[in-house]
Amino acid sequence: MNAIGVDVGGTKIAAAVVSPEGEILNEVRYPTQAVPPNRLVGTIAGAITEVKDGFEVGGVCLAVPGLIMASINTVIFSPNLHEIENIRLDEEIGGRTGVRVTVENDANAAAWGEFRYGAGKDVDHQIFITLGTGVGGGVITHGVLLRGAQGAGGELGHVTLDPDGPVCGCGNHGCLEALASGTAIRRRAREVANDYPGSALGRLAVERQVLGEDVTELAREGDEASIRVLKETGRWLGIGVAGFVNVFNPEVVAVGGGASRAGDLILEPVREEVRLRARSPSRDLVEIKEATLGPASGVLGAAALARGEDGEYVLGPSRRVT
Repeated sequence: MNAIGVDVGGTKIAAAVVSPEGEILNEVRYPTQAVPPNRLVGTIAGAITEVKDGFEVGGVCLAVPGLIMASINTVIFSPNLHEIENIRLDEEIGGRTGVRVTVENDANAAAWGEFRYGAGKDVDHQIFITLGTGVGGGVITHGVLLRGAQGAGGELGHVTLDPDGPVCGCGNHGCLEALASGTAIRRRAREVANDYPGSALGRLAVERQVLGEDVTELAREGDEASIRVLKETGRWLGIGVAGFVNVFNPEVVAVGGGASRAGDLILEPVREEVRLRARSPSRDLVEIKEATLGPASGVLGAAALARGEDGEYVLGPSRRVT
């Protein structure tokens, strides 16, 4: 039986029909910014109805950024999607579409996508970290997605690394997100550009705002200032990952999101910090690598988390024995 995964973000709604093998059979996208006020729930329901036309579908899962109470399919807080907070989305959207709806945190869904179909498909224990505007994460251990007592577990981006560090969007200081996200790269790039005005990074910063992809491109061209920014980012990420390796003893740490496109410019410093800071035997086992599914991880993971009327995963259980 097929399932539908819906990735609901601040910029777009992507809905896809996914086969049990992880093949996207049909997909629709809507820009979130174009949705009129108080119409987001209706737009999500419309995307589900449109994408499932002509397909047999056993269930839907919505992947939403923010604090999710998965047990009651409710978004408690979502920074850019306040309209769908504190609503039983399974009832609201399920009633409009005629299919069972479940709700999951978007980073958890992406983590599950990489586990089922991507970087973690051959292991039982995986950590997924996504480096975007913020830092999201998800933990799978013994083939089970770690959700915590209320469904709010796996917030890896808000582990404090430096209590005197920069302010994070959550209000804390020195979170992993404040030090190793795309936003952190842009902030640090401005600072380094000011320190090294003669560098390629410094010259670009005079012309326009520097983006994360600019830093990666300049670093690949050999600009030392840009390399420094990415190395520092990787170092902070590595300090966080070393802690996760000690706590969870994963086989794979998969790093995704836009900033991960820097590849080994970020990942090599991560590996070095893990070698320095994580404990044996965990550090000797773990493989740190770039995630493989890209933007599709959200819809694929959400579809794989969709449950049918009997409460079982529509696309079949995890391949793990739990």
